[in-house]
Amino acid sequence: MKRIYVCGLFLCALSVYMGMGCSQTVLINESEVKHKMICNERADKALMSEDYETAIALHERILEKDPHNGLETYHLGYLYGQLGNHSEEVFYYEKAIDLGFKEDRIFLNLGMAYGELGQLDRAIGAFKQDLVSNADSTEAHLALAMAYQKVSARDLAEKECLEAIRLDPKNLDARFLLTMLYLGRDEFEKASKQLRQILAIDPTHEGARRYLEDIERAEP
Repeated sequence: MKRIYVCGLFLCALSVYMGMGCSQTVLINESEVKHKMICNERADKALMSEDYETAIALHERILEKDPHNGLETYHLGYLYGQLGNHSEEVFYYEKAIDLGFKEDRIFLNLGMAYGELGQLDRAIGAFKQDLVSNADSTEAHLALAMAYQKVSARDLAEKECLEAIRLDPKNLDARFLLTMLYLGRDEFEKASKQLRQILAIDPTHEGARRYLEDIERAEP
């Protein structure tokens, strides 16, 4: 059988931060632990309305007075990410984790920021960290699969894709990534099976239809 060309556009870089922290851990007392979860209403409103530059200025002003506020620190990282400044995004996610803030899927978001920076080893560690408390997260398993695929750990990527599909059988992204993995190993029968399942879920999926037609044309 002829080799099928695998398009790389779908296999975007994702990654995650391991939560090691880039600065020394800050020791805070119990009252500060509770306070660090509070978000300023005005700053949060600017964030929710996608006025990112105003939101950044407000969050930075708040953190000047309240540097132990982990939630505001996390939000500041998110805001920088929305503007494409992933180095600053990572910095503030790490700082939030150092402050003890580990809510709102921070490891998953930090991982995606690391993916933008191409730091895939840390991405893998962070996706794993997210899965410690979110074992049934299809999104985290798929993100980990993509990171594994990027570092050529294809067997591990396959395992994570299969877990994502087990959790969500209609997840087209997981099935399509799994198809790409099978095509990369010339496992055309397995790839065809996944493509047919994708088309059964979404008959309009052009990528699946195109690859399935390519496979069928290449059959002896």
